[in-house]
Amino acid sequence: MDVFSVQENLRQKFKRFLRANLMTFVVVFLVITWLGVSYFVYLVEYKAADANITSYPDSLWWGIVTFLTVGYGDRYPVTGLGRVLGTVLMLSGVVAIGILTAKISSYFLEQVLRKRRGLVETNHLNRHFVVCGWKEDIHEILLHVLAFNPDLKPNQLILVANISQSKIDAIREHPRLSEIQVVPGDYYQETVLRRAAPERARKVLILADQTPGNNNQVPSMIETDSHTIMTAMTLANIAKGTLVAAEIYDPKMDQYLKLASVNEIIYTEEYRRLLLGNASAGTGITNILFDLLSPKTPTIINTKKIPDDFLKQKYMDFKKEFEKRYPDCVVIGILENTGNSHLIKERAIRKAQKTPDVKKLVQNLKLVKQLKCNDPVLNPVDDYIILDGSLAIVLENRFKQESSQGNSQGNLYDTSQENAKFSTEV
Repeated sequence: MDVFSVQENLRQKFKRFLRANLMTFVVVFLVITWLGVSYFVYLVEYKAADANITSYPDSLWWGIVTFLTVGYGDRYPVTGLGRVLGTVLMLSGVVAIGILTAKISSYFLEQVLRKRRGLVETNHLNRHFVVCGWKEDIHEILLHVLAFNPDLKPNQLILVANISQSKIDAIREHPRLSEIQVVPGDYYQETVLRRAAPERARKVLILADQTPGNNNQVPSMIETDSHTIMTAMTLANIAKGTLVAAEIYDPKMDQYLKLASVNEIIYTEEYRRLLLGNASAGTGITNILFDLLSPKTPTIINTKKIPDDFLKQKYMDFKKEFEKRYPDCVVIGILENTGNSHLIKERAIRKAQKTPDVKKLVQNLKLVKQLKCNDPVLNPVDDYIILDGSLAIVLENRFKQESSQGNSQGNLYDTSQENAKFSTEV
C-alpha cells in the first residue's frame, strides 16, 4: 500500500469519526472558545482606566452572557481589542445556538416521524411479541395475538415485514393497532431481525409469507418455507432463550424447524386437509375446533400452569383437585416438556448424566434424543404421574370466570364490529 492510499484511508477514517462525534466536538470547541476568549479579554481589560471587567470571574460572566447572545449589559469590554474578541464570541454563540437548535429540532422531528410510521425503538423493547411476515389479513392476526395475550400492550407488538408505508398506515388505522411498532425489511435477514430485539422478546411468531417480490411474482410454498427455516435458524443463534412458533406449508420440512428448536410448528396445509377430511365425515369436529380456538366464544381450549403441590401426583387425583380449585376449567390432558426447548434439553441431559452406570447413561441419552417438546398427552391413564415442566390442557369457560369476578361478557374481546368498521374505513 503506497503513501497516498494510507493518507486517504486515514482521511476517510477521520471524516467518519468526525461525523459520529460532531456534537461532542462542537460542545468542546465552544467551551474552549468561551474560556479562552474570556481569559484574553480579562488580560486586555483589567488594566484599562474605566474597565468594569477586573477579574477572571467577571470575564467568565461577561463571556457566557455574550456567548448566549443575552446581552445583560452589567459587564462589557471598553478596549478595542476586547471588543474584537467580544465580536468573535458573539459570532460563535450565534453558530452554537443554530447548531444546537437544529439538532434538538431534528431529534423531535425524527421521534414524531418514527411514531407516525410505527418504527421501533430497539433499546426500549422488553418482553414484547414479534410477528415476522405479512398476510392480507394481518390486522386480524394481530388482533387475535392481543386477544390471546391479555397482558400484552399494543406498543409491545412488533411486526417485521417488507411492506410499504401505506400498508403500515392501513394497519395503524385500526384503533387497537394504532401503537403497533414496525421493522420494515425482509424478516429472514439477520440485520433486519436483530432490530426487533428477539433475544428480549417473550415470543416470536413466524408467518408463512407469500408476499410478491420485486418482480411481482408470488413465491412458491418451497421458497416461503425456506424463508421460515432461515428465520428460525437465525433465531436459534441470536435468541436462544425466546419461544418461537413457526408456520410451514410442507410438513416434510419440519425437521429443519425442529433442529432450530422451534417450540410450536403450525402445519397450515396439513390442518386444512385434516379439517376438510373431518368435514366430509359429517362428525361436526370442524365446528367444535372453531369454537375451541375462537377468541369470541365463551369456552376455549387452553393450557394452565400446574401448581407445585400438584407435581408428582397421579393424574386422577390431580384432575379432581385441580377442577375443584379452578371450577371454570375442565382438565382434558397434560402438555409435557413445555417452555424453551434449549433449556428443556439441557436439563434433560444433566439429569440423564447423573447415573454412574454407562449402559443406563446411554439409554438415558437415547431418551433425551427422542424427547419431544410441547408434547400433548390427552386423557392419560389414571396412574399417569404429573412431571415437572408440564401444563394442564383445559377447557376454560371465560364467561363463568368473569361473571364470578363481577364482570359479564363485555370484557371478552370481540373483533367482529371493529373488523367491519376497519374494513369499511380502509
